[in-house]
Amino acid sequence: MKRSEPVRPFYGEYAWAYDFIIAPPGAGQFDFIAGVFAERGAGARVLDAGCGAGAYSLGLARRGYEVTGLDASEQLLHEARRRAAGAGLDVKFVAGDILALPASQRYDALLCRGVLNDLPDARSRRRAFASFARALKPGGVIVFDVREWEGTVSRKTGEPVFERSVETPRGRLTFRSVTRLERRARRLVVEERHALRAGGAERVSEYTFKMRCWTEEELRDVLSGAGFANALYFGAYDRSVPAGSTDRLVCVASLASLSA
Repeated sequence: MKRSEPVRPFYGEYAWAYDFIIAPPGAGQFDFIAGVFAERGAGARVLDAGCGAGAYSLGLARRGYEVTGLDASEQLLHEARRRAAGAGLDVKFVAGDILALPASQRYDALLCRGVLNDLPDARSRRRAFASFARALKPGGVIVFDVREWEGTVSRKTGEPVFERSVETPRGRLTFRSVTRLERRARRLVVEERHALRAGGAERVSEYTFKMRCWTEEELRDVLSGAGFANALYFGAYDRSVPAGSTDRLVCVASLASLSA
């Protein structure tokens, strides 16, 4: 039997602490997403592809959307379900692969946050957008974000280390991330360390992985190849932030309708 790959602690052992380390989305981000959905005529059924611990799924559900959250991590899904139950929100969370979304249930809109950088090559990236197209109704809307290469080089050259230390119900958690650039391959090598101190003892988990950044040109190509059109690009979930001014690309696009 082939030995399985180790699970990134963010998605497994420390799924419960995800929202302690990553800042939760603000009202402005939901204003942006809901505004895009409304402007492009999307209905209420939304797929949050790569939902993590469910912050965006729950935020959209509070705004009246019928949300399905999908993720490959059962630990993150457990946290998402727990939080939905605690908030009294009816959100469906399911295990799945964003590269193999079924066409049996079509959605009006799809959100994909912080996941696409993990796809290492052109083939898997094209598969992802073909999968998104299968999961959307004709005319459906997609909103997603990726790391933009040039902006990321600028930021991580000056700020390669991120560290946060917080008190949690399980003890004091310190998270540290160190990023190294592989310029030729347009990749980031990320070394992560979780250290949880409780009762005088410390538990440490370390993990190293690679991410590959995107360019706007590459996004235009894969979107067009999957049947998406009318793409707009921003530097954040904020219309006033232009593409190219940050290390992020936020994209909005629509799947071509059958009559187009």
